[in-house]
Amino acid sequence: MEQTIESITKKLQADSSNAPMLLLERAQLHADNGDEASAKADIASAASLVKEPQHRSDQTVAAVERAFREISIRPAAATESGGKMDPLLTKHSALSVEELISVVVNAINDGKEDQDGAASVAASAALASKVDGAQGKQAALTGVQICSLVDVFHTAVAAAATDSLDECVIANNIAQCVKTAVLHMAIDPDSKNKEKDAGEQYHANINTLQKSAKGIQTAWNMHDTDGRFKQLACRCGASMYMAVAYSISTYVDPQKAGDNDDIATSLRGIYNLYIQQVWMVGTLSTTSSTGAGEIGEVCQGILRLLTAAKPLFVYLFTTASGSGRKGSGSNKLSKTSVSRLLRMLGVAADSPVPSETKGRSHALLIVSQLVAAAKDPANSVMFPEHDASSSRTRALAHSAPSAAVMQLRKEVTGIIDEWIQSTIQSERSRGLLSAASLYEGGVGSDLLSDLWLKSGWVGDLWDQGEFDKPETQLSLLRFADASSTDVSVGKQMKSLGNGLVQELAKRKATSKGGSNIDDELAAAASVVLAKWSGVATASTPAQAPESEGKTAGVDSEMDPTGGNSTTSDIDPMVLANMHMERISDALNMRVSNKNGSVDSLDNSIEKAVEALGFLCLKPTVKEHVAHNEGFLQRLFAVGQKTTSMPLRFSILMLIRNLTMYKPVLTEEQKRMQQLQRLGKKAQGEGGSNLDGDKSGAGRTVGDDLKQDDESKDSELDSAESVSKRSVSVCKCGGVSVLVSSVQPKLRPSDSAKDTVAEIMVALVTTQSLRGLVVQQGGIRTLLGILTASAPKADSKTSQSNDGYVPRALLQKRDKNIAFSLAKIAISVPPNLAFQDPREIVLLLLSLLHEDSEPQALLMKFESLLALTNLASMEPGSSYDVRDYMAISLNGVSSIEMLMLSDHPLVRRAATELLCNLVYSPKVFERYVANADKYVPEEPAPGELLPSGIVELPSDSEDNAKDDEHPGNSDSDSDSDSYRSHRLHLLIALADVDDAATRSAAAGALAILSNDPQCCRYLFLAHPRASSVLVRLANDLTDSNESDRQLRIAFRHRVAVIWANAAASGDARVLLELRHDSGVVDTLDDMTHDPKMPYFAAAQDALQKIGNH
Repeated sequence: MEQTIESITKKLQADSSNAPMLLLERAQLHADNGDEASAKADIASAASLVKEPQHRSDQTVAAVERAFREISIRPAAATESGGKMDPLLTKHSALSVEELISVVVNAINDGKEDQDGAASVAASAALASKVDGAQGKQAALTGVQICSLVDVFHTAVAAAATDSLDECVIANNIAQCVKTAVLHMAIDPDSKNKEKDAGEQYHANINTLQKSAKGIQTAWNMHDTDGRFKQLACRCGASMYMAVAYSISTYVDPQKAGDNDDIATSLRGIYNLYIQQVWMVGTLSTTSSTGAGEIGEVCQGILRLLTAAKPLFVYLFTTASGSGRKGSGSNKLSKTSVSRLLRMLGVAADSPVPSETKGRSHALLIVSQLVAAAKDPANSVMFPEHDASSSRTRALAHSAPSAAVMQLRKEVTGIIDEWIQSTIQSERSRGLLSAASLYEGGVGSDLLSDLWLKSGWVGDLWDQGEFDKPETQLSLLRFADASSTDVSVGKQMKSLGNGLVQELAKRKATSKGGSNIDDELAAAASVVLAKWSGVATASTPAQAPESEGKTAGVDSEMDPTGGNSTTSDIDPMVLANMHMERISDALNMRVSNKNGSVDSLDNSIEKAVEALGFLCLKPTVKEHVAHNEGFLQRLFAVGQKTTSMPLRFSILMLIRNLTMYKPVLTEEQKRMQQLQRLGKKAQGEGGSNLDGDKSGAGRTVGDDLKQDDESKDSELDSAESVSKRSVSVCKCGGVSVLVSSVQPKLRPSDSAKDTVAEIMVALVTTQSLRGLVVQQGGIRTLLGILTASAPKADSKTSQSNDGYVPRALLQKRDKNIAFSLAKIAISVPPNLAFQDPREIVLLLLSLLHEDSEPQALLMKFESLLALTNLASMEPGSSYDVRDYMAISLNGVSSIEMLMLSDHPLVRRAATELLCNLVYSPKVFERYVANADKYVPEEPAPGELLPSGIVELPSDSEDNAKDDEHPGNSDSDSDSDSYRSHRLHLLIALADVDDAATRSAAAGALAILSNDPQCCRYLFLAHPRASSVLVRLANDLTDSNESDRQLRIAFRHRVAVIWANAAASGDARVLLELRHDSGVVDTLDDMTHDPKMPYFAAAQDALQKIGNH
């Protein structure tokens, strides 16, 4: 790299005739090498040289302007490798922000050139560096300074429009300053409309943003007829305009963007300017090499604004008339905007060939988002036809913006159809690729739906395909591949194109030494066949029985159909082996091509892996692939290192399909499935026999084979088989692929994150894999891909309650992550799995509120088990999260609700968790507080016996009370009030059918009985507590070892409760125990065997009661 820079320097010294272009080349090399200061200096020198007549030409001016936008350097003053810094940058870096702004403003207003011009360029670069360095900290610019810089920017653009290139550099730097500062003002969507939390800063920020928006609109109105100004303003400031519009949108509810308040008005104004002016001007030249970066930046802005305020964007974009079209109002159906979008897509009549790649890809995204937004009734609130209270809201939502959207659909459909039907190969190929692009962008089903309704259209497509050139056939295969995502389209395409695609798939086998196009056709056709393998068509004949056992040898490659008609399906196993062989060949070439480019090889591998992933939806195929460990190890090794995100994602989808369990059905889905099976059975028994013979004579060998296949598939998709495949995948390095694929530095897509979260749930379902997932970084990976809406542990929730209430998770990804962490926390000790258990407590508590998923009960159950494990750590240790879980996060309320669940396992798990939580002093206090409120007042003391114990009422007195209150064992009129105390819940749970639940409830009572209030409640306020405890201690027999251990546990807990009650110091409690024959007899029985763990507690209780 350094030698190349030196060679350019020598050329400059030897011949300066082409100095501007050489300087720009050297600037790019400096930028690539990270030397930002040198790159800036070279660009500035080139800008100065093109002012001179001998260096000035359209080519050099365009090149300098392009360098301002496209050389990837930050506006910071960096040093060269030798430590030397630009003297002007050094000088201005020491100035304050106010001083730098003053230098720039004075230089532009005075219109000075040469040294002063260079000084203003250096000052603007230093200013941008200071503002950029303040990201994430306190903003470097005040509101007044931001508004001032917006005006300075437009002044610099106006100067640059008159061929002053220094001002163009200044404008770029100033736009960067304003963009950074303005985005710093945007508020988090989660805290939107919370003005009270922001106070004065909130109002100061929105005031600055409104003034900035007004300044931008004023500048554009002043230069309404100046095309050069608009072009440069878009080129230098598109991202700044987007930042202002986006930041304002964060202060406005999207559904209220049509209101008349000041903020909403400012938002509409800046959105309108971006759509009608910046978008239209910035996308004017869709193929110009000087406009590639500009188009991309403008389109990115459009996408961000669309996402930020969809109702406003849909309304303005579909009613805007565009820039420079006088008299073209909103009644023109936004033809200008739609035509521009069509031109960028490459489907407009005047679109050049080929269309600009970057602009086209962005246009696809815009169309996709626009069509999706227009279909949502919530985004039609600004149209006059919209009536939120009307039952016709959904229909109006489609009709309101339909003028522009339907125009877009009509134009796209008509032009693509014309091209596809063309006999000119280049036009036909272009139409097929355009249609494929629309399906790849997610809008093909919406925009091209009319084509599939045309009679004979699909047949003509494939009939002509037989005579197309190989290049056009490749485009046809790409279209078949992309459109296969639509099931109905895939059926039509397969029914008429299966034969040709199979012939193309053989091309590689019959063309040894053939051209690369043959290999590409064979690969593309194989991918299409793989995606079609799961598509059933009415015309697809049944497979012959003898084809079942074929393997993928040479003969099967030459004739994959096994001798059947070309319209029959190829055995999926044959296709799988073809793709595995293709992947293995590419992997071998990749290893032997270490010093060369691997992009083309990765692309080939990616397509084959994608096809293999589709084939792995078949149980027999996934079983075959999962246990081919050598193949998976080599593939996963590449998946960990490749920079190709499509390849990584294809490997993720392959892993997903290999480890996917059968979906859990709701009860309603199970009933529907059963009804469908009964219907098919009835149809098979009676529908095929015209003579009415129901003996099954109409049954064929094919029916028996199909039933056998279904039985085999069901066995291969069983939980045990999936678990074995998961073990195989992890053994081959699957977890490392997951961890490496969502590293932040790779900027993984949401789809990749969703897929990783889904796979992790499947892997940790196998208990033996949970430790491996932890060892290989699975915990950090899962926590790192949580969505923004997921609850996260912070100082606020860990210090105090603040009214926090756990809520159900909103995103499927977060639910999968929480479910995975719950499974891990059940099996792996918390102190080994988690750096801080607080990281997952919030997620697990949120999972307790899940009700929308088919596995909701299982999620709750396993979350409770995980929380129980977390709550079992040593009290007072750094891993003790009892107080945090139960009190700070108010989790105890959620747990108590689940203690009342109808499901016995959920109820048991919740009770066991509470038993662990009562070790927390705060939870302990929650359960014993106010218990004395329900204890009857102590009666007036009677005659004391010699022992000092109050004499109990006589039996006759008890009978008299019973006569006064027939049917009620309590004489107190408020006898049921005891039910409102939390201790009553534990007593009730100690008397349920499930033995483990009784044990957990009794354990909690044993801990709580250390407080005298609890003892008084149990034996003086609650009428059934004593009998429940006696029954619990004598509940089970020693018939088997399990019952024997439970009986010991029950007796131990009950003995501790009675011992604590006897030691409570309350005479009335002691009398209740003494006069309860069941208590005394049970305690006496417990003291027969000194080896029992409950012996000491029982003996202590007996001694205190006074019965030796």
